[in-house]
Amino acid sequence: MFRRLALLLTLVVAGSCSGDLPSSAVGDSQAERDFGILRSSTSIVALRRERDIRPPDLSAPDTLQQLQRELAKSDPTGLFAGVTYDLTRGNSLAVDWLVQTPNRWGRKADDLAWFAMGCKDCEPDISLPACSTDADCNGGTCRAIWPRTPGPRSAARKVCLGHSDALPLRVHDLVASARQSVDIVELQPAPTGRYTAALRAAIAELAFSRRQIEVRVLIGQFPPKGVDAAAFLKELTDTARDIPGSRVTVSVSAMRTCTVLESCNSFSWNHGKFIVVDGREAMVGGHNLWTEDYLTDNPVHDLSMEVRGPAAASASRFADRLWSYVCANLNYKDSISLATYVPGDPEPGQRCPAALATRRAAAGNGSVEIMGVGRLGAGITDEFANQSELARDLMFGAARKTIRIAQQDLGFRLGRSDTLFPESSLDEMIDLMEREGDVYVVLSNPGSIGNGGSPYYNDVPLQVLAKRLKDIVQKRIDTADPRSRYAIRKGPDPVNAMLCSRFHLASFRFGPDDSWPGGKTIANHSKLWMVDDRVFYIGSDNMYPVNLQEFGFIVDDRKAVDTLIDSYWTPLWQWSKRAAVSGEGVEKCIFREIIK
Repeated sequence: MFRRLALLLTLVVAGSCSGDLPSSAVGDSQAERDFGILRSSTSIVALRRERDIRPPDLSAPDTLQQLQRELAKSDPTGLFAGVTYDLTRGNSLAVDWLVQTPNRWGRKADDLAWFAMGCKDCEPDISLPACSTDADCNGGTCRAIWPRTPGPRSAARKVCLGHSDALPLRVHDLVASARQSVDIVELQPAPTGRYTAALRAAIAELAFSRRQIEVRVLIGQFPPKGVDAAAFLKELTDTARDIPGSRVTVSVSAMRTCTVLESCNSFSWNHGKFIVVDGREAMVGGHNLWTEDYLTDNPVHDLSMEVRGPAAASASRFADRLWSYVCANLNYKDSISLATYVPGDPEPGQRCPAALATRRAAAGNGSVEIMGVGRLGAGITDEFANQSELARDLMFGAARKTIRIAQQDLGFRLGRSDTLFPESSLDEMIDLMEREGDVYVVLSNPGSIGNGGSPYYNDVPLQVLAKRLKDIVQKRIDTADPRSRYAIRKGPDPVNAMLCSRFHLASFRFGPDDSWPGGKTIANHSKLWMVDDRVFYIGSDNMYPVNLQEFGFIVDDRKAVDTLIDSYWTPLWQWSKRAAVSGEGVEKCIFREIIK
């Protein structure tokens, strides 16, 4: 449980100090105080007013081009073009581009095969049982994986895979396919267990290939403990070191850009999660590479996507900006560390890797337009560089029918005396409901904690979220007609009427059970939003307001949307609506039970 306690301690320290609020935490009624100011913490509402930044028109063509033009208004010098907002064409999505774990919709909670780490008769590197057929796997599947040692004469082997063990294999295959470069960007702790085994084997295969390849691993870290970059580097390169002729260089950095007790008036570190190979293929989303939380019992649900084409280079350009900060601030020894393996050197050094996105990105021959969006959090720049949340609010403002959301939480209260909400985004949701549109929200369950101790619930009960929404709507009504609060109501309460019918709120379910065996609650870590069943985002950016570095993809493609709806959203809502507390068919609507 140390990891969870460390995170909570960090948030208590940060929440107890007067720092800048995240950009989305300021709503329409508060934004005037920032008018005329453009800085990293400028509220999104004030920025939109000052720069006349408007939502795209979904009835017109080229939605993402419209979005790019509006985002550029937030960056008058073009400093972050290609870094925190980058539109590319010619991308393609494979048949299995949507990465969701565990993908077991409709199953009972006790019907997920999994294998404990350290099991007997297991392949020692990946800790999975050896097998010949599926019959050997007690509900799992038997599949070939990488050999014990790289090389054409190495014997093939098969192991049993549990509910989500195919993902480490996918990570291995992606990294091992590199011809020039690999970018791995993750959150503390460093990848564990089977993920470490997959990365170590892939790097060994790259070493055996004799190709000259630069591997960069950047891990966002938070106090008090952080990440031992040199120790993780040793884990990754343990096999590759013994391979003669290797030309693979591996750099590992653990970084944060500030906390309120160090260098700036906030707290910030990398929270992005992506892998990029050669600037041609990328896996981007919410998955942390943690075996305990994702691959054993009581797994966390999560969502990522894999794309081929120039959008992959968008992620590497974002990583370049983080690495630029790391290499310029190596003197911050408590916040930043770097360890580098160069073949032939007996000990790790501290060599800053070259920028990768400057290499020519592969020209795509696909038909999918994708916009990479990110934010640089606090400490990297004093300029506004939060195009990720700005893009979200603009797309929410463009909605005319539906906004669909799957998140860990919408509120943030850990370690704070108050609760922060994404006020600017809530305003856009309410605007849509006033236009007779519908908002669907699926959140992680109260008290959700991963097996590794990480929290997947922000201590914000659904009642607190419901009250905040109700207060916003009531304030709008009172502002429009101040006398309405004193009038004798005739008919239903308009606040409850709209929210109970238009705001569909539920806790996450994937099948008929409300919890895992033993009563452990089901955790959701997805970061998805979708507008009018047409444009969607998958990435690392949570909607609850914090000030971290984030990256994700916005996609406008009919075929991709159909896949997302059919294989993810439809079963998600089918099972989660059983736990709905508002929306269509809910008798005891949570908004009616809240006393103003």
